Amino acid sequence: MKKEEFLLTVSATFDAAHSIRASGGICEKLHGHSWRLEAAFSGSIGTGGVVRDFLELEREVGRLVISKLDHSNLNDSFAIPTTELICRWIWTQLSPLGVVELRLWETPAFSVTYRGGQ
Repeated sequence: MKKEEFLLTVSATFDAAHSIRASGGICEKLHGHSWRLEAAFSGSIGTGGVVRDFLELEREVGRLVISKLDHSNLNDSFAIPTTELICRWIWTQLSPLGVVELRLWETPAFSVTYRGGQ
């Protein structure tokens, strides 16, 4: 029998600016986004009837990621602040928590999904 597994997702938002130099378009100008992060964690139900505590995951995502990116100029932290590279950085921050999938929304219409080095 296959082991039962659940996927828990925690969402968070942050506001940050960036410019993508040498992109050849309007993104070369400094501009901002209201970013949305969805971080998924997998596991089985424990003795308390839950996989993980949502509030604990939310606090850790805030501490490890949101507090470092919110209201920042991403060019100060990333050589090339593309959504893909920011998403990969977030993955490394959340790896100790057992993240299995990330989705980072740059706008309501555009996002990147990352599943690590699978």
